[in-house]
Amino acid sequence: MAKKASSRKTTPALPGKKPVDSHAGLTSEQRILAAARMEFCERGLDGARMQAIADRAGVNKALVHYYFRSKEKLFEVIVHDIVSAIWGKIHNDLDTPSPAADFRSVIRSVVSEYIRTFAAQPEIPMILMRQLINRDENFNLVAQSVLKAIGEGPNRIFSLFQKEAAAGRIKKVDAIQLIMSIMGMIMITFISRPIVEVLQKKAGISFAYDNRFYSARIDFITDLVFDGIKERSK
Repeated sequence: MAKKASSRKTTPALPGKKPVDSHAGLTSEQRILAAARMEFCERGLDGARMQAIADRAGVNKALVHYYFRSKEKLFEVIVHDIVSAIWGKIHNDLDTPSPAADFRSVIRSVVSEYIRTFAAQPEIPMILMRQLINRDENFNLVAQSVLKAIGEGPNRIFSLFQKEAAAGRIKKVDAIQLIMSIMGMIMITFISRPIVEVLQKKAGISFAYDNRFYSARIDFITDLVFDGIKERSK
């Protein structure tokens, strides 16, 4: 885990380098994390440099090493914190179900938390996709961090899935296919954005990646997935 904030002063960014976030009240550690997300998004873990992260954050390189020791540790912290935040909320939904809760509610919770989190930090899905595609020596680092952050959430969801299927409320579909379909639709929402924006201009279609769009996307994925596995009454 990252070390606690220090009282040490930071140095200004180098000439020509614009800090990613210099709002009043933002700690040095928060600025470093924000800078690192952008650096990892653009260059991947292998191509990222601690000096470049320091320049983006408007701090000196020594301070980056003070908090995180290495870029691998910094990357691990970013991935773990994001996935922990997502699954912390999903665990909370599983622990406090509504009276009308069903498997549709669980699907919606997963889809909503991922999309809302990625919408707030759109560089995150790009970082994850880059590492998944490259499958370099750091892949295991990413995978272990993700699995640690997720915890028992998937097992709990799978148990509910089996219970609902046994009761005849949903179809006995392949669970791996179901997971791949849900995650695929979540990720394509973000990685397809450059293509969608080009098509928008060519087709003259106007829409924005705003709260309305993301809410509609959550509804669409949830309905498409659940309606596809819901058992029809005979």
